[in-house]
Amino acid sequence: MPPIGETKRSVVISEDYAANVTLPLRTRMARVLRVVGPVAIACLVVASVFSAVVFAALAVATERETAALALELETSAQSAVEVMEGRLDGAVSDVLFIAQAPATVSLGTEMTAEAKSSAAETFAALAANESVFEDVRYIGLDDREIVRVVSDDGQIRRIPEHALDDLSAYDVSGFAAEIEPGEVFVSPFELTKDDGAIVRPLHPIVRIATPAFDAHGDRAGTVIVTVDGAMLIDRLRRYFDHGQHVYLVDGAGQWLVGEGPDTSWTAILGGDGLADQHPRSWQEISATSSGRHRGDEGLYGFAAVHPGLAMERLEAERRGVKEPLGAESDRVEAWTAIGFVPQSALPSASITRHPELLAAYLAGLVILLGVTALITQLLVGRRGLRRSVRQAATRLAAIRDTLGDGLIVVDRQGRITDANPESERLLGWGRDEMLGRGSHELFHSHPEHALAAEDCPMLAVATAGATFRSDDEIFERRDGSALHVGVSAAPLIVDGQAEGAVIVFRDITEIREYQEEIRRLAYRDELTGLPNRRVFADRLDLAIGSADRRSAAIAVMFLDLDGFKGVNDDYGHVVGDEFLKQIARRIRESLRASDTLARHGGDEFVVLLSEIEGRDEAEAVARRIIDGLQDPFVIDGFTLRAATSIGVAMRLDGECADTLVANADAAMYEAKEMGPNHYCVSGRAPVGMG
Repeated sequence: MPPIGETKRSVVISEDYAANVTLPLRTRMARVLRVVGPVAIACLVVASVFSAVVFAALAVATERETAALALELETSAQSAVEVMEGRLDGAVSDVLFIAQAPATVSLGTEMTAEAKSSAAETFAALAANESVFEDVRYIGLDDREIVRVVSDDGQIRRIPEHALDDLSAYDVSGFAAEIEPGEVFVSPFELTKDDGAIVRPLHPIVRIATPAFDAHGDRAGTVIVTVDGAMLIDRLRRYFDHGQHVYLVDGAGQWLVGEGPDTSWTAILGGDGLADQHPRSWQEISATSSGRHRGDEGLYGFAAVHPGLAMERLEAERRGVKEPLGAESDRVEAWTAIGFVPQSALPSASITRHPELLAAYLAGLVILLGVTALITQLLVGRRGLRRSVRQAATRLAAIRDTLGDGLIVVDRQGRITDANPESERLLGWGRDEMLGRGSHELFHSHPEHALAAEDCPMLAVATAGATFRSDDEIFERRDGSALHVGVSAAPLIVDGQAEGAVIVFRDITEIREYQEEIRRLAYRDELTGLPNRRVFADRLDLAIGSADRRSAAIAVMFLDLDGFKGVNDDYGHVVGDEFLKQIARRIRESLRASDTLARHGGDEFVVLLSEIEGRDEAEAVARRIIDGLQDPFVIDGFTLRAATSIGVAMRLDGECADTLVANADAAMYEAKEMGPNHYCVSGRAPVGMG
């Protein structure tokens, strides 16, 4: 016979069960709803937070990819614009130079056959030197062409006098009278015409004009140069990656270069341009000189070309400063270079593109389904319900704590209600120190201006219900240092109401540093920190243009270290690299601040001496360099000595950049044949320094 207590307990259970079975249906349903209701609410909250975390993290990654692409488009557009403006500035400088040339002034004074022939030779030399020039012409005050020289596939020829045009129908003299002395006019893009009809295939051109004067200072005519617009556009395209669409529009948002031949040149031929097809995007693009914009149709990176400000840029170059365009740019007709990636090709926020995140998300859903399955056990006993809730909370906490991004949850007042370990690491605050405190005052920094918490767009997510994304926010760490982050804030919705916000942020310091490093490596030698060959070539072109305008002398030096390979072989590349860096510093100390020292490659360096007095000054610099390398170098306990051979090329007869470098290189080999520490001026005998 079983113990009495056990028998009684068994009976009681049986009675309770019987009573439960015999309860009215409405009562039993009420009990079920009292259990299921709180469980459903808990599942809704957990699912909302979990989904917000997952999709906020995915949104941050997508926005980061898109931001990097936008920066690439903008940087490419800015680089392309710099090259286009540089080519136009050089052309403007050449036009001013040719208008003031003695042959041009003589033509304006005498109009003789000899003067015309001399001017034609000068024009031909200019056209041969500038591949973008299609023709150079001199137009008299009677609007008749006096001299015209054309460049046809590299062949320079003078147009016979009987074939020169009468341009009186265009009132060139009246137009030129509006150009101030020493100023130029740069036309918008035009399409080549023949007898008034546009020639096909379409060929774009730009005209540059300036008044010409006689020996007495009176207006005698107009110098006009036609620039090959197709070459300018081709240089624009080179700066964008394959697959990126390249556009050029005028100041009214009409196509100059569109998606293809059928959509290009609506500014001249008529038709819908960017401003007509995508007016909202054009409104954003036209509001600033450069930047990036994302429209419904895709992502833009753009920069404005200001052809009419060539004189201001040349004056800034002459003064050695780079001035902002300021208000001047607002009143000058501009073109806009645009790089574009359509919406279909942009990074997608689809979770299927991220297998790891998809697996984590599906695992979370499985967890939530498991919690829901436990509801049936909760009807039997509260202990199972508590255990299931604790398990779900533990799983969710594990997901939160292992998230690779910082996670902060705030309530409607902006007070922190939760934070994960990554946010503690990034901000320097402990979780317990953050809970209950206002997030805006605690870590959200606005360095440009003071911003009240109620005006903070990130915290507005907690009440407004809209999302917030930014790839350039600044948070403040506990020690007061700035932390650059990418932020995505999503509302925490409960029963259709915003009850707070989930803020996911990631440290983007390395990304910013990487972007800066990319810019630096594009123009600097990684080992020595000196300008690279690309920068040297650009500066040499600029120096040649400046020297032509000012009739100044320049020189190029080619340096080769004697016996450097033996240093690498005997002491290793680590010592050799440090040896190169110290040699570069000593050479730099022997030069003027206005000179350019660049690493040409290996153990070779090149030097640009701008605006020097003559050969004697160039030789003095060569001697200073050799003398400066005489003292020994001590590297890692090794005492090393440097010797160099230097070739010097003076620009005497208008040599181009490639010729100057080649002459300096040849002179260097002549010096090297005489032994270490010799220099040689091109065309002269090498000189030894002992």
